Amino acid sequence: MNEGARKALALSGCGLWLASSFLPLFGGAAKHAVQCRGRVFTGTFDDCFSDYIPILELMAPLFAAASLFFFARFAFACWAPEPRDRTHRWRLAPPDGTRIYHPGYPFMASVGAVWALWRAALYPFDRAVFAYGGFWGLFAVWFMASGWMALRRPMA
Repeated sequence: MNEGARKALALSGCGLWLASSFLPLFGGAAKHAVQCRGRVFTGTFDDCFSDYIPILELMAPLFAAASLFFFARFAFACWAPEPRDRTHRWRLAPPDGTRIYHPGYPFMASVGAVWALWRAALYPFDRAVFAYGGFWGLFAVWFMASGWMALRRPMA
């Protein structure tokens, strides 16, 4: 895989990271609409009718933006070729290679894949929330591919 494609995939992971911060708010609202479809307020509060204010969901994009540098370091470290094979500048990747700098990148990528699959499993099976579950599935695939690339096979 050439370096341009590797950089594009690392950048796409950063985009997925930022976009994932909006899914608890919008995906949660869509999930709520599916689960409470057709229900009518009876005068008591329950899971479908409450005075819940999504404070944490509104703060998630701020956390994602604040931690973007650290996630970008992770993404570029996973997707960067070994230092001897680099022809482009990889400023966010470790200069000594992933195995020397941090051998736990494949493990961290697997944890990210499990996290994204867990988030996808929280959505009910319905056409209205398919895009949200699909997004988390795509993010899980990105994490799995990142873990595979972090194992450092030679560039082809």
